[in-house]
Amino acid sequence: MLFLLLTTAALCSLAAGAPQYGSVQCRTEYTTLWDTEYKETETQVCTTEYEKVCKTETERLCRNTTRQECSTVYEKQCKTVYKSVCVEQYKTEYEPYTETECSTQYKFDCEYQWEGDGNNKVWAPIAGTCKKNPYETCKDVVKTKEKQVAHQVCNDVPEQKCVNVPKKECVAVPDQICTNQPIQKCKEVPRKNCKAVHKKVPVRISRKVPKKVCQHGH
Repeated sequence: MLFLLLTTAALCSLAAGAPQYGSVQCRTEYTTLWDTEYKETETQVCTTEYEKVCKTETERLCRNTTRQECSTVYEKQCKTVYKSVCVEQYKTEYEPYTETECSTQYKFDCEYQWEGDGNNKVWAPIAGTCKKNPYETCKDVVKTKEKQVAHQVCNDVPEQKCVNVPKKECVAVPDQICTNQPIQKCKEVPRKNCKAVHKKVPVRISRKVPKKVCQHGH
């Protein structure tokens, strides 16, 4: 609206002041004027932040132990009768078998980064990232188990009339006791945090205005 008023006023002025004599000739030209306005803008600026998230897991831990295994055997109580008899005797034999034994060891696992310059760069652990983790190793161990094997022995000897008397015998056998232990495992989870940033931005604008240009004739 302001531009229209200025244009109208300029045209009226030029009409009023038109040359009355042939020695001066005037014309109207338009020139461009520049100005600066400020425009408000809003942009989203985001940054990534890391949050430590942990969860509890269960790990099964075992330790070696022994347990008592008992059985009932019979012991003979005899009296002597002279005649040829056969008796049952026992001898010990060892039966081999293989059992797996496991052990847990711990070592540190770390995150690494390059350190140094040029050919002297090396992988170096990042401080605060090392974790002590369990590693279980197992191997087969050959063992033997004792057992009693019966065999007959006959002789011309006085016979013993015997009765079997029960007797309890116990041996220690290997065993394991296992429990579930809770362990906490954590990791860094990225989270995006955004906020609105308000700014004023300069914008160049132009407008055309009339101007009077006069020349003197010859």
